[in-house]
Amino acid sequence: MKLNYDFYTGKDKYCDGSTEKDVIKYLEKYGENNYNEIFKKDIRWPIFYHISPIRKNVLSWYPFKNNSEILEIGAGMGAITSILCDKAKYVTAVELSKQRAQAIATRCKDKENLEIIVANFNDIKFKKKFDYITLIGVLEYASLYTNSENPYHDFLIQIKSLLKPDGKVLIAIENQFGMKYFSGAWEDHTGILFDGILGYKNKQGIRTFGKMELDEILKRSGFKYTKYYYPLPDYKLPNIIFSDEYVPTKERLKEYRPYLSEKNSFALYDEKEAYLDIIKNKQFSFFANSFIIEASLKKFESKVDLSRQNLIKIDKIMEQFYNSHYKIKDFNNNTETDLEKNLLEENKKLRYEINAILNSKSWKITRPLRNIRRKNK
Repeated sequence: MKLNYDFYTGKDKYCDGSTEKDVIKYLEKYGENNYNEIFKKDIRWPIFYHISPIRKNVLSWYPFKNNSEILEIGAGMGAITSILCDKAKYVTAVELSKQRAQAIATRCKDKENLEIIVANFNDIKFKKKFDYITLIGVLEYASLYTNSENPYHDFLIQIKSLLKPDGKVLIAIENQFGMKYFSGAWEDHTGILFDGILGYKNKQGIRTFGKMELDEILKRSGFKYTKYYYPLPDYKLPNIIFSDEYVPTKERLKEYRPYLSEKNSFALYDEKEAYLDIIKNKQFSFFANSFIIEASLKKFESKVDLSRQNLIKIDKIMEQFYNSHYKIKDFNNNTETDLEKNLLEENKKLRYEINAILNSKSWKITRPLRNIRRKNK
């Protein structure tokens, strides 16, 4: 394992604060394989998210070709880096944050086929091309790190330039119209209720896409061939993978364990039940919570047999996380929920702000309106 600081600017633009230090501390003491010991002590959402072996399921099933070289962009704290090292001849992991890179180094210290480059991807001068490039939870941030009028398109063009002629990019991203958002989950990146469904208020910020728009961006960027997979409950903690060929059924959905984040622990209805009629009407791909996309410049040579997927299962220790992070709202109970209280409080704050603006002497636009109101009194 090699840590490369050649392109590091000395500044980290994002961090989960003390949580990241806790993750590193746990990894140093227990290693990533002894996650049960960690979860007995700490089952908080960010700890579970960074350490859970369920994270590996996002690509553990994928048939990487032998002796391949993989570029992992946005490796985070290394949740899937080790599984990539097990499947490839060599892995180059790029991570912007020095602290997160140290977490990768800790959990992958025995991987001799790994180089971790600490830098903004756009600042790195690569000397080779790759068989695979992974963008796991990365594409949605392209507008923040790519200075362009069309950041998603231009970022993918740059990715394409680093692929071998028969190379592939593997993308994992939330669906703008995922079922969880209709059932009341805050948008994963903006934290705004129904933000993606309503087209995103801040057009210049982090965002995801529906399947059709995402496919159009990929095609315009030169990725002529695409294949979609649908991880449930999403790509972050997937416990079953579907595709257009391997479709969900009531029996297969038994493997599906929904969850919500710490700040958003209940849903308006049961996603599993809602999916049944959606599947019957052949609309599952529109409402799937996440996509895993395989994109290539050339036709795919083989199909992936998802009937044989062998994913890490949820054990008894992990069970407590799922039990505490997915609750169905009881409409028969008239008790005001924490969410409703927060929404009412935000509504009050908004009304106060609007009143303050309308009554502000310095807000020139409202002066004529105020004068009219006074004349009419």
